[in-house]
Amino acid sequence: MPRLSGWRTRWQAWWDRRHPRTDTLRLDHRTLYIVPTGSGFVYGVLLGCLLLASINYQLNLGHLLTFTLSSAALVALHATHATLSGLRLSARVGEAGFVGEMVDIEITVQDETRRTGWRHPAHLGRHGLVVRWRDEPADLPVDVSPDPDARRHLPRRLAHRGRQTLPALEFSSRFPLGLFRVWAVWRIAQQPLAWPAPEVDAPPVPQSASTDPAEAPLRRHAPQPEPGEDEGVRPWRREDRPAQVLWRRSARSLAAGGGLLVRETPPARQARGLHLDGDRLTDLDPETRLRRLSAWVLQAEALGQPYRLSLGTLSIAEGIGPQHRRQCLDTLALWSPP
Repeated sequence: MPRLSGWRTRWQAWWDRRHPRTDTLRLDHRTLYIVPTGSGFVYGVLLGCLLLASINYQLNLGHLLTFTLSSAALVALHATHATLSGLRLSARVGEAGFVGEMVDIEITVQDETRRTGWRHPAHLGRHGLVVRWRDEPADLPVDVSPDPDARRHLPRRLAHRGRQTLPALEFSSRFPLGLFRVWAVWRIAQQPLAWPAPEVDAPPVPQSASTDPAEAPLRRHAPQPEPGEDEGVRPWRREDRPAQVLWRRSARSLAAGGGLLVRETPPARQARGLHLDGDRLTDLDPETRLRRLSAWVLQAEALGQPYRLSLGTLSIAEGIGPQHRRQCLDTLALWSPP
């Protein structure tokens, strides 16, 4: 068993080197594989039986039929290989999504032979092309004959949080006779990002979380006005409006040799945004905590209130909007517990 495991490791390492991850792939003799199908093996056995019967009974027409069918199989071999040869594949992965959602992967199939003008002599068209994920049995047809650049959208479910390593894609065809199967393996380099799925029926964002603990001592030790001390009153300035003038107090001030007095409007206290503090969710496991924070981010965006996010050493400044939302969700998706 250890020796078998070692051979499997070596085989997998060679396979990964043979098919490096890339976002573009050109299909040619270095990236295509072709083998007979089950029907092809039966066809070969039939040709062998026809040849033996023709030799045994010295049938000239039997020899003619045998070699004619063999020539058809040989042409089918080159035609099947030419079905995929000369194609260029490129991939574009869609935007990130939540765990459990589907991410769209757009595959563009370009026929380079249309641009160069050279085709294999046995080229009979590009028909019967199918593509599938190697970990899924379902095949999806790809037709590149009507237009030079065919696009195919392949949905892929986001299985877990973080970066998703896509499985290998397999393009194959059995055109024209089904005697041979040609295929190519493509490992896409792009890795879609999966955000933590929002917690279902998550509690509302705690409004008390918006209070900054650092301001509590300042408010506690703030100087209080003395009894009888005027608050919000200052001497008149040229830019003041007449509505701000305290006429009664100004009359007494003028009688005493002073000047006009105006009402000083205290600056409105700047409303602080919400604080999504993951360190307070100590009763939840790490994944549930991330789902709770993900739900709170969506709630804060729906309320239109600025918010900041903190979780352990992670800290994101206060903000709001699509870019801030994306930054918070991306950070939660890539966060790893210490």
